[in-house]
Amino acid sequence: MGIETTLKRAELFLGLDDAALLKIAELPSSHKELFLAGEIIFKFGVRAKYLYVLVRGQVDLVADFPSEYRPVRENLLVDTVTTGGCFGWSALVRPHFYVMSAICTKTTEVVTINGAELMGLLDEDNRIGYIVFQSLSHIIGSRLRDVEKTLANCFTVKSEKSSSD
Repeated sequence: MGIETTLKRAELFLGLDDAALLKIAELPSSHKELFLAGEIIFKFGVRAKYLYVLVRGQVDLVADFPSEYRPVRENLLVDTVTTGGCFGWSALVRPHFYVMSAICTKTTEVVTINGAELMGLLDEDNRIGYIVFQSLSHIIGSRLRDVEKTLANCFTVKSEKSSSD
């Protein structure tokens, strides 16, 4: 499957016409990359350079939270990205640091796009930029709700453990 075909199926690029998808696919940095199960694509807090679109495989997005009862921080599963999903959106949003870690749970193929290059195109063609940022706001909102659910579950479990002690 070509890059343009992958982008056509991507949640971030829904609503773009073929000409716009071709512009993104032809960015110098747009390429496919393969990761093995267990590989970390990026870590929380690291400078965000790349946006990723999942071609095949599966990626877990995990948040790094301090644990009150352990000396180490705990990784909490927030979301699982599947085919057509986008992650690494921090490459498009200041201050450009990843807010979660992305870990492959299966052998995974992605389209990788440099965030600065994509932003250059979005600035150049405001129509494309408007459509992409509408989709991006939906993705960010959805992930925020996932984080809220994850935290609520953690605190509920923690409260239940505390009350049973």
